[in-house]
Amino acid sequence: MSAITRDERGTWHWVAAVDRTYERKAFRIAFGVCGGICLLFILMSLLMDAEMLWVTLLSGLGVMAVVGGVCLLFEHSAGRRTQGYLMTEDAVSFRRPRQIVPFPFRSIRKAVVVPSRDMIELYQAVGSGPVFVPHGDFEFVRDFILERLPDTAEIRYE
Repeated sequence: MSAITRDERGTWHWVAAVDRTYERKAFRIAFGVCGGICLLFILMSLLMDAEMLWVTLLSGLGVMAVVGGVCLLFEHSAGRRTQGYLMTEDAVSFRRPRQIVPFPFRSIRKAVVVPSRDMIELYQAVGSGPVFVPHGDFEFVRDFILERLPDTAEIRYE
């Protein structure tokens, strides 16, 4: 039985689990960016007096501890989050609380297909988004999306 349903207007709907590997990648990026910013502040404080160096160093360590704690909390619940999707002839959309974020097929510049994770990551000029698909429906969604991408879009399999 398919986890994807189609309504009377022809819109496909589904909810899929967010891949743990994808979540961990996002956590590493957040932790790395925060660490880079803290390092930048520490390097800038070297140009100041010694008293400011300690304040900046302790502040940076505090921020890194908070970000690390938040990442650990999210890591603890990794694999339990889900994402809702809508798919029409023109776009695939991500359902968020109180909004729907469309990715029009004509604006996609690159698609990375990862069958082992039931994921297709779509890249636009600005921004990207992963499309997670319930296991039994991956081929249908993959074919549906790839058939509608512009001829100029790069398609890569991993």
